[in-house]
Amino acid sequence: MKAVTRFAIFLAAIGLTLAAVVWWTSLSRSETSTPGSGSFDSTDVVQQYEPQNRRPLTPFTAQLLDGTELDSDDLRGRPVVVNVWGSWCGPCRAEAPILARVARDFEGRVRFLGLNVRDSPDAARAFERAFEVPYPSVHPDDSARAILAFGGSLTATAVPTTVVLDGNGRIAARVVGQVDGSTLRGLVNDVLQSSATPSDGSSS
Repeated sequence: MKAVTRFAIFLAAIGLTLAAVVWWTSLSRSETSTPGSGSFDSTDVVQQYEPQNRRPLTPFTAQLLDGTELDSDDLRGRPVVVNVWGSWCGPCRAEAPILARVARDFEGRVRFLGLNVRDSPDAARAFERAFEVPYPSVHPDDSARAILAFGGSLTATAVPTTVVLDGNGRIAARVVGQVDGSTLRGLVNDVLQSSATPSDGSSS
């Protein structure tokens, strides 16, 4: 009888050990980006900033993929969603239809801007055509200068990353990793509501 009891305890200990290993492995995977890819497979970090803690952008100018010039002063007056992306980035391809849909839904109230990084202009333009992206993107040759204007909130190695600016050109929210429609809509609506602007409660 004692031998049976000891064997049962031994089996229970093995089961607990295996469960702990499985839990730790799943936790580690959820907190780690794709090795060496410079891109994130899913939403990694969502941050929101109260108005008193929002940082303004450093003024900058940049050329867009369509050849026109962008002045950061153009990003004031209403909220702006800024997305760092590359045609080589799998999560960017996954979130592109979501960004395009949300941009159309908020048309006239919220601006959208892409920052294309580590890419060729031809590949970037092909990406925009394939996903019918309805908003402009900064040319990859100028994206580094634009990214610096965000004071560390954006980098060319954390791709994709999305930030939401308030109407004063200050960083109100950031998502590091692939953004989903409900999260993006919620962040945009929060900024619109804080500016006393009617919100869009629809979902993707």
